Amino acid sequence: MWVCNSHLKEVIKLLKTPHIRKAPYEIKCSLCENHAFAKVYYTHRSYESTKKLYSSLRQSVSQEA
Repeated sequence: MWVCNSHLKEVIKLLKTPHIRKAPYEIKCSLCENHAFAKVYYTHRSYESTKKLYSSLRQSVSQEA
């Protein structure tokens, strides 16, 4: 998952023991349209479970706004 500075702390709180890596230039945040600051990920995660995670995170972010 690509995250911007605004969403990094929020995502870290939701995930248990994620890996974090600096994002390459011009990647967009998975939760908004800002430029991504970091890639937050698990080493062994299927595409389907990642898709479900993004969906639930987007819903929680939109409910807070």
